[in-house]
Order: sequence, then structure tokens, then C-alpha cells
Amino acid sequence: MKNRITEVVLAILTLGLLQGRVGLCAGVQTQKAAPQPKSPEASFEHLWKTFDGKYALFDAKGVDWNALHRVYRAKVSARTTDDELFQILSDLLGHLNDNHVTLTSRNPPRFFSAGYLYQLLSGTGGRINTFEAFEKMMAERPVPRKYFVKGLQETGGGIFAYGWAGESVGYVHFNRFADLEASRQAIDEIVKAFGGAKAMIIDVRKNMGGDDRVGKMIADRFADKKRLYMTTRNRNGPNHDSFASPKEWYVEPDGPAQFTKAVLLLADRTSVSAAENFALAMKVLPHVVQIGDFTSGCFADSGADKLPNGWSFSYSYNLFTDHRGFCWEGIGVPPEIRQGNTDTDLRQGKDRVFEVAVAIVASGGLEPKQVAGPIGSGKGSPRLSTQLGSVPSK
Repeated sequence: MKNRITEVVLAILTLGLLQGRVGLCAGVQTQKAAPQPKSPEASFEHLWKTFDGKYALFDAKGVDWNALHRVYRAKVSARTTDDELFQILSDLLGHLNDNHVTLTSRNPPRFFSAGYLYQLLSGTGGRINTFEAFEKMMAERPVPRKYFVKGLQETGGGIFAYGWAGESVGYVHFNRFADLEASRQAIDEIVKAFGGAKAMIIDVRKNMGGDDRVGKMIADRFADKKRLYMTTRNRNGPNHDSFASPKEWYVEPDGPAQFTKAVLLLADRTSVSAAENFALAMKVLPHVVQIGDFTSGCFADSGADKLPNGWSFSYSYNLFTDHRGFCWEGIGVPPEIRQGNTDTDLRQGKDRVFEVAVAIVASGGLEPKQVAGPIGSGKGSPRLSTQLGSVPSK
């Protein structure tokens, strides 16, 4: 059972590895006396030095990695047991608050992740306290089928499900960002089907992320014009602020048609990694409003390495910032309208997040939204019209 949890959750929390980016360790600190190759000291130093040379988020999170070395290195000696070492390394990594930071031992099976999803899985941070419960929760579509006129239709190899949430409101959920070509065909099919809708609800709850290129492609179907939404920088040197040249990501009109009427994006803590970067893309569109909760709070791609004793670990090796230059790592993309579901709601088959989205469309409008410009610029985007169903002319 524990071994199954380790394998599945490690795959979930290190989705950046699907893009083939695996980092190598880099030593940047030496000790007076070299420990034995497979000793607890050697494993501690290897992990600490790899993060020191490769991890991209120390400055973004304000972490003093040297101070943590002084605290935790003193706890390790040649007599430290495997159980003790695993706990020490977990305590060290836990300060990073990062879902993409993991530590795994296979014999015996142990697993640790430094972020929210591990808490959710283990039961210390949420109502899901077994792997079966977690697996069941993530496999189900977020919105009960009773809310839809004719149920939901799946497409894109089961990634997408869509249907009508009333006479004029289209709804689509996708559970991951994968298979670029199948997803392209699916989203174009969906946009065409909802061409006459007054509004669309896009749901990325229970979405475990994947390929950011797929997220951009989907967002392009909702773009009114080209807009910067994200910048990424790879860590490439020994200093914590050593980064390669930035790569800018733009959302822009693409595909046979765009839906630029009202869009309500549903997201919460189960919206992970690429789902969060998709939320950043949708956030810069003036006709899109995010409803629900903060996303999971892990944006970066992850690399992997092994300790001398054979344990595996992963780390975030690049820095993602939004269109204003702000990093939401460890925080998550915030909603404009916050709404959650209680355990009672879920047991009764209610989805108050979805209900609020439908009610907003039915009400006919929202307060005008501005998309803020870069931090310090004092600039914003054109306002929405008072009617939610249209975007002001340029």
C-alpha cells in the first residue's frame, strides 16, 4: 500500500519531469573531512549541495539555505539511522513549501513532499486521509452531473468533458494538460459547440497539470489580443540568483475561433502546476474571472537526482513569474471571487463554486475588471463593460 502511494504521488508531484528536464547535482560547499561515500553525512551533503546549486526559488521565498544547513547538518553523524536521516532531510526540505520537492526511499518505502498535496494525501491538511480517498476524489469530475441539461460529453481521450449548464452557459472541465494534438482538436470542438453561448465556465479543479504548451494552446482560444502572461527563467549558475535569459509566454488569438465573451474560471487547491500556469494566462484576459480558491502553489518544472544511499529526490529548477513579475510559488493564483465547498456540500452533491458562477451569469454582470500592468507601472487594461457578456471594443 505505501509503495503504491509513493509511486503514484511522486509521479503527480513531479510533473515537470514529463518534459525531460532532469538536472544534475552541483557541489558548491566543501567539508573539512570528506565523509564515507554512502554515509548519512555524504547523503545529507549531496542533497544540500544539489539544492544549493540547482534550486531556483530560494530568493523568491526568502529562504536562508545556509542557516538551515547549520541547523540540520549538526543533527547528522555516521551513527544516524536511515529512519532518522529520512526525517531530518524531510524536516529540512519542508521549509521550502514546494509540491515539486520530494524525497523517496524504496526499501523500505518512504515518501515525503514539501508541499500542500502531501498534507492533503496524509490527512494532516485536509479531509482526504487515505490514498484510495485521494485517488477517488481526483478521478471524479468536479461538478455533479445533475447540474447539466443533458449530462457531459467526453472528448480528447477522456481529458475533456463538456456540456450545457443551462440554455446559454457552456461548461468544460479538463483533468490534465497532455497530448497536444488531441487537446487541440478537443478544445476547437468545444469552442465551436459553445459559439452561441452567453458565457463559458472553464473548470480546472482536480487537474494535476502537465505540459505548459497545452495550457497556452487552450488559453489562445479565449484570447482577445496578444498579452504577456508569464515569464520563466532557468537557474544556471552557482549563485541563488543565477538565471538564464528569460522566456516570455504570451496568450494570443489562435485556432479557427476564439470565445471572447464572459468566461468564469473555476480553480482551487487541486489545480496543480500547469493548471496554475494556465490560470496565469487566463488571468490577463479582461473577460475572465477566477472563482473558487487559491491554486496549489507549485508552478516550476522539476529535476531529479539520487543520494549516495540510493534515495531519490526532486527539486524545482526554474522561476515562474506572472505578467507583473510576481512569483506565486507556495501561495497559488488567487481568485477574484473566493468560494469553497464544505464537506457537507460535497456529501449532499452540491457545488457552491459552480452555483455562484452560474448565478453571476444569470445576474447579468460584474463589477468592471482591470488587468494590472507590470508592478510599479500604474497601468491597467481596458475595463470590462458592465454587462459580463461582452468585451469593450478596442
